[in-house]
Amino acid sequence: MQSTTLDADLESRSAFQARIRPALPAVGLYLLFQLLAFGVLWLMSWKADVSPGRFVGAFDSNWFISVATHGYDQVPTILANGMPGENSLVFFPLYPALIAVLTFVGIPALPAALAVSLLAGCAAAWGLFVLGREFAGPRVGMLLAVLWSLGPGSTALRMAYSEALLVALVAWTLVAVSRRKWLLAGALAIFAGLTRASAGALVAAVGVAAIVAIFRRQDGWRPWVGGLLAPLGLLGYLTYVGFRTGRVDGWFWLQNAWQMHFDFGRFTWVQVREGLTANGSSWTSVTAIIVLAAVALLVWTWCTKLPLPWQLYGTLTVLIALGSSNYFQSRARFLLPAFVLTVPLALVLARMPTRVIVVLLPAGAAISAWYGSFLMAIAHVAP
Repeated sequence: MQSTTLDADLESRSAFQARIRPALPAVGLYLLFQLLAFGVLWLMSWKADVSPGRFVGAFDSNWFISVATHGYDQVPTILANGMPGENSLVFFPLYPALIAVLTFVGIPALPAALAVSLLAGCAAAWGLFVLGREFAGPRVGMLLAVLWSLGPGSTALRMAYSEALLVALVAWTLVAVSRRKWLLAGALAIFAGLTRASAGALVAAVGVAAIVAIFRRQDGWRPWVGGLLAPLGLLGYLTYVGFRTGRVDGWFWLQNAWQMHFDFGRFTWVQVREGLTANGSSWTSVTAIIVLAAVALLVWTWCTKLPLPWQLYGTLTVLIALGSSNYFQSRARFLLPAFVLTVPLALVLARMPTRVIVVLLPAGAAISAWYGSFLMAIAHVAP
């Protein structure tokens, strides 16, 4: 019996190693460029005479760590102006729950949060490699994973933020959809819905893919169940916040404490126009260029014949990112989950000589790291 169990364990370990081995270059480059970016943050923090640790655990990180250590212990309040006060219920529970698991075994909260982000980023790079490989070969897979990690908003990958976890769940959900593993796709979408509200884009992508499979009479009852499972995490948490606030729109109402709501891009358009025509701050102009580049890349993806779930997810993610009404400097981070924007670039780079890629990727990593570090250490705004 012991011999049989040992053989099964060895076979399972061997199978896992065989699956991850092709992705190791992509994961390795992901880690290398994260290390490079942290070095840039350290240099700019030194220039600003502050510790880089002040930034990796700042801004929204404080809220996630608060939930991880104290739970949702705040009572929703209404201020004198009739608006809600800031409340931790706005921050979705899966990322702080994983932090809490590590703190339970004795790891301090901030290192635990950074460990979760790092591991989730590696899982995301692996999943994106698999997506790209199945779409256009291993070279595109590696470039897709790396280019995503070099995006202007990739500073969040090195902080106690939940973007890395969301993209890991998104990538593997879309892998499951492409392989028609509907139950797995639905289950992963549940967890994504417990990570960030923008997971609604993934829920829609899984739902549409399931409907297509149903109309084609593929896979029997499984797409029905997968499609029905997908929204449960997101709807479940929104319902919980609704009960806590006594309002059906409780989560959206609480967002008003940060002057956040969906305005169909009006705020973004005003900021882009001012960033390109007025004498504003340098980061406003750079962010305006990033927004316009994202729109151009989205149009390019529609000419690339991506799988329908990818295209739907990417389009909705961009619309959500550009449709919010505050924190213009965070647009690059809001766009980070829209990994599909890097697919056309990965396809172009894949046709270039390796020596060109070896130059372009580190250069892109350095520029991206500088931008995120500048926002925090010099401009003193949240990334």
